[in-house]
Amino acid sequence: MPHSTAAARRAKTSTTAQGIDVGALQRDSAHALYEQIADRLRDYIASHNQLGMQLQTDDALMQRYSVSRSTVRKAVQRLVDEGVLFRRRGKGTFVSQPVPKIVHSLDRLAPFFETFRQVGADLHTEVIDFFWEESPDLPPELDAWERPVFTFLRLYRSRGIPHALTRVRVPCEIGRHLSRADFESTPIYEVLQSKLGLQVTKADNLVSCQQPSASISRLLGLSQSSFLLVLDRISRDKSGAPIEMTTHFLRPDVYQLSVSLTTGVPHHKGP
Repeated sequence: MPHSTAAARRAKTSTTAQGIDVGALQRDSAHALYEQIADRLRDYIASHNQLGMQLQTDDALMQRYSVSRSTVRKAVQRLVDEGVLFRRRGKGTFVSQPVPKIVHSLDRLAPFFETFRQVGADLHTEVIDFFWEESPDLPPELDAWERPVFTFLRLYRSRGIPHALTRVRVPCEIGRHLSRADFESTPIYEVLQSKLGLQVTKADNLVSCQQPSASISRLLGLSQSSFLLVLDRISRDKSGAPIEMTTHFLRPDVYQLSVSLTTGVPHHKGP
């Protein structure tokens, strides 16, 4: 019997989140302690991604982070609200189904939609807003765009989990020909080609890491103290004129960005 008890204890330990980051919280940060704890728990769960893994008890997390019970409960509740964790009455808190894993390639000229078509993800999209911007924050190469700029926002979900937000902008002379119905479920590249006869032949990409704004963190179900992968893409027509800019706000626990490179050295045949 003692041997069986010890084995059961070891089995329970192996399925409980034990290796969570214990580095000191930033107690003078503008981001609340519970948000910082939620971010660390989310990162740990994403890296281990074990369905049904049991979270440590409130007491253990209180001791680990030197915070109050109410702070721990707020952190855990945030992840429950996001769908990362779920509770079983009298049993504890457990990891829900894993978040999707999506690799988006930057070395081919294709709409964002194409990534999901290839991986077969359970994808749901929703245009959550569209509007005209008089003074958008645009890079210098888009200074020539006539104002106002037409903008729409699209939210992506898989398995009920929001994981990407795209903000698409086009200049006034293009936007005046578009309606919500055009891009409700159609990639912007297809809209530009089918409706306006514009062919995208080149795109410039810039990748960065940023903390989300309050509105973006709310839409993606994240705290403002977390970080997002941000991909800015400026698309050009055959004349080289910029005709579209999309900013992708991507959850880093879901997305990886890939690029395939060659040396550029020509291959010589024969001696």
